[in-house]
Amino acid sequence: MLNHSLLLTAARHLEWRAEEIPALQAGEILIQTTLGAISIGSELPIYCGTARSAKAAYYPRMTGYESSGVVIDRGSAVQRLQAGDRVIAFYGHREYGIVPEAKAIKVPHGVSDAVALLAILTCDVTKGIRKIDPKLRESALIMGAGAIGLLTLFMLKAMGIQVVDVVEPRPERRELALCLGARRAIAPQKGVRRNEKYVVGFECSSHNMAFEFLQEKMQHQGRICILADGNIESLVLTPAFHEKELLIVGSSDGWDYQEHARWYFQHVQEHPHHLERLFDCITTKNKLADTFEQLAMGTISPIKTLVKYT
Repeated sequence: MLNHSLLLTAARHLEWRAEEIPALQAGEILIQTTLGAISIGSELPIYCGTARSAKAAYYPRMTGYESSGVVIDRGSAVQRLQAGDRVIAFYGHREYGIVPEAKAIKVPHGVSDAVALLAILTCDVTKGIRKIDPKLRESALIMGAGAIGLLTLFMLKAMGIQVVDVVEPRPERRELALCLGARRAIAPQKGVRRNEKYVVGFECSSHNMAFEFLQEKMQHQGRICILADGNIESLVLTPAFHEKELLIVGSSDGWDYQEHARWYFQHVQEHPHHLERLFDCITTKNKLADTFEQLAMGTISPIKTLVKYT
């Protein structure tokens, strides 16, 4: 049986390549992909060849990392997962994935595949939130209402943080931020109230102008987490960083995907969440390469893109 994988062979050049699916090892499962997602903030700069990175660009390289599918086979030592189970895993834009059983996250009944996929990014932002440990009555400011900013907002509200404001230029994203529980969703040109300062802040925009504004709006000894990938623009420390003695930390990847998923799945089953609205672009496997090029050209600018395989 052949497996088709989407490889980036040069900047802005994608190819579907086929290879035989190897025999499973004892602890592995074979997943048939049903849905995937494009993580625009991290994947698009890599696709364009413009990503800022400590490593030089290399090709060919696999694309993507958010995948959802159904277990169709398993190795002899697999115990937790059965054929027919829905799972999410990290194997990218391909028709089939082979992963160790411990790396696959089982999706319970009552959680859609699309919402299940967001367990990955909500775990990533939660790691950053945990690093600066916001208290219930501390005010928070989020710069940017893309997927990372909105999921940071979702997690802060799920943790009980009462005052969370969001700065975002696009009105439809500000409206979604309000649906997800933001106290205020503010256009950059209008700015935050002049004298208002925040205890914690989250840089989710990938733009230095927003990061500089965030530093300005922090209280003395405020705490900032940079959740954006940092692969678009350099982020610069301003005089406010020194004058206010700010704590600024970076965060990447998740803290414990299995443990977080157990909490996340229970939460989305018990509370209204509007998370499906983050997927404001839907494409198919056959149109995936074209979708990347549309994103690169700016003809589409979604929050997050869902990819259907079946």
